[in-house]
Amino acid sequence: MKIKICGCSMGQFYPELFNLDGVDYFGFIFYPGSPRYVTQTPTVSKQKVGVFVNASSAFIQEKIKQEGLDVIQFHGTESPDDIQKIGPGIVKWKAFGIQNPSDFEQCTDYEGIVDAFLFDTKSPQFGGSGKVFNWELLDEYKGKTPFILSGGISPEHAQRLKKLDHPKLIGIDLNSRFEIAPKQKNVPLIESFIKQLKS
Repeated sequence: MKIKICGCSMGQFYPELFNLDGVDYFGFIFYPGSPRYVTQTPTVSKQKVGVFVNASSAFIQEKIKQEGLDVIQFHGTESPDDIQKIGPGIVKWKAFGIQNPSDFEQCTDYEGIVDAFLFDTKSPQFGGSGKVFNWELLDEYKGKTPFILSGGISPEHAQRLKKLDHPKLIGIDLNSRFEIAPKQKNVPLIESFIKQLKS
């Protein structure tokens, strides 16, 4: 299972975080409405994810070049056409808020356009609620596109995550429940969690 640490920043550029074993992606949020908003990113040895909310294609392309992004995570209300404007050559994820089975219907229009979905807890904001949705709802997802699970995942969820069995689940996204403060990750807690998850 792939692991993404989201909400990282330049201010936390130290080896303990960015060289953690078992982490596949580091996410950086380019959305001014987020308390984890950044304008620059450090060089990291793992895949670098840029998180955008209803940003223009020109702005996203600029950040791809400036920051060396490997993955673009669309976390707003972007349409399939908006996403296709970015063009080929970079991995694309689309986030959806999930609260009930019908929420998976919105994924259909994005099949074949993005490389993965990210299922987050539905909230008035664009993610960042720190709350978990009912993971039993994942059984209702019958799509072809793989997905990453997000939304309030905490250290207490390690054993439960190990038991999740969905053929399209490829990874998890860790953020607010592994922080000392916004953009300041609790590295020992992340390290302990990863060991539990992979033991």
